[in-house]
Amino acid sequence: MTKKLVAALAPALALGFVAVTAEAQQHKATRLGNPATRFAKSLKKPDDVRLLVRGDKTKADVAAILNEVGWKGSLEDLDRAAASAEITVVKIPSGTRLPFMASRKNRKPHALVDVLWAGRKPIEAFTFDFSSSCERYRFQVPHACSNFWIEDLGKDTTDPKCQPQAPPPPPVVSLSGASEACVTQPVEYTITVKNPPPDNGVTLYVNGKEAVSDHLTNGAFRFTFTGARTPGAYEVKAVSGGVTGTTTVQVKACVPTCGITATPLPAQAGKPFTVDLSGSRVAPGVKGGMKSAKVEVLDAKGAVVDTVTLPPGTLSTSTFVIKKGGIHTLRAVVTDEVDETSTNACTAQVDVKGGFPFFVGAYGGKERLVHDSGPGSPGGRCAALLGLEVGIQPKIGENTELEAGFGVKINLRDSENTSIFGDVAINRVVGAGFFGGGISAWDLTRDNGSRAVALLLQGGFDLSKDGKWQLVGQVRAPFNQFDDLSNNYQLWAGFRFRPNSWK
Repeated sequence: MTKKLVAALAPALALGFVAVTAEAQQHKATRLGNPATRFAKSLKKPDDVRLLVRGDKTKADVAAILNEVGWKGSLEDLDRAAASAEITVVKIPSGTRLPFMASRKNRKPHALVDVLWAGRKPIEAFTFDFSSSCERYRFQVPHACSNFWIEDLGKDTTDPKCQPQAPPPPPVVSLSGASEACVTQPVEYTITVKNPPPDNGVTLYVNGKEAVSDHLTNGAFRFTFTGARTPGAYEVKAVSGGVTGTTTVQVKACVPTCGITATPLPAQAGKPFTVDLSGSRVAPGVKGGMKSAKVEVLDAKGAVVDTVTLPPGTLSTSTFVIKKGGIHTLRAVVTDEVDETSTNACTAQVDVKGGFPFFVGAYGGKERLVHDSGPGSPGGRCAALLGLEVGIQPKIGENTELEAGFGVKINLRDSENTSIFGDVAINRVVGAGFFGGGISAWDLTRDNGSRAVALLLQGGFDLSKDGKWQLVGQVRAPFNQFDDLSNNYQLWAGFRFRPNSWK
């Protein structure tokens, strides 16, 4: 009975492995080469190792063992090493602890993890070293059974690819563009990023508000700041890879330039003519056009006598009217669509010709003249007078006018002494009045000794702002009676109406 039991146990003793309890978490091997558990046939030469790893019959089983033990290397790297690496023979001493050992269970690949070689003799094994995923490994396989294992030798310090890589340098973000711009003027920026991030992302902000988010092309990006309607400093910021680059553009209030023409010249008082401001221009770079225009009319003294505002969007009008004659100045300003107003001198001088410069006068007064006949004549005769006159007053200088008039004097004492007269004078216009002098041909239709050429002195002032109504006083004295002026004079005062006054 005992001999039969020993005979039955003999195959089991030849397995070459004795497993300890599960609590020890270790397999104890004392012999190798059991046909039931060996991974493959015995190995005799290095080419047998290469065939074990790379052969069609065992390649998949090798992969299954390595997958079971969670090996982190690459099968391709193992295959390449088995094909070309130098294979040597080593002896594994008893007491060596192995990370795992390939075997079979029911003919299928099976890995024994954490194996202690406890045989009396060292294991003779083929071995070669190789690298995979920056780790050094040693492949070892016993001659007797092909029950291979792989040991991890640590980091591969020889392959440059496996050296610790320095972190990539951070991006360097820069912006280039104009530092100044007018209101509404677009500004083009070029954003350049040295060492761009992997995603090539870039985001632009204006005064902290995101304007655009996009991607770099060859480390560059173009951005257009569309402009601002309000003057001030605007920060333009680019962010790429967490790195910021900034610049500032100073937006200025760039005023438009006004241009004015008037046609035809000279203009006629009270009649329309054309005033054109279409030559006005917004400042270079400012978007939009003109919003409004205002034209002031200044008289010869520089006083504003009228103000005309052109309708929005209108820079020319053919209905401009100046009611009074004389030299006038048109002074204009224009306002653009961003409410900036021109500051340049924008003027046009207009010579306004008045209508026919006639006047009509009515006077009352008296005269004392010496007559050739009649009682009391030697001492001079007094008479109350009424006078009517028509004449012209063309302008001959900035403040000077020529006056020529013709009229009738009505003698209220003696109707037979009613006669006509003619005057020529030069007047100086001062403020709202005038003074002047000239000569008067008196009593042209009478020949009783009172007919004479007399000195004429006159003056007056305007009764209306437009100068059409005047209060006038006149004094006459015959040149041939200057030695007896107390008996030879004529004076009166009255009103004149000048419908086409050039004031």
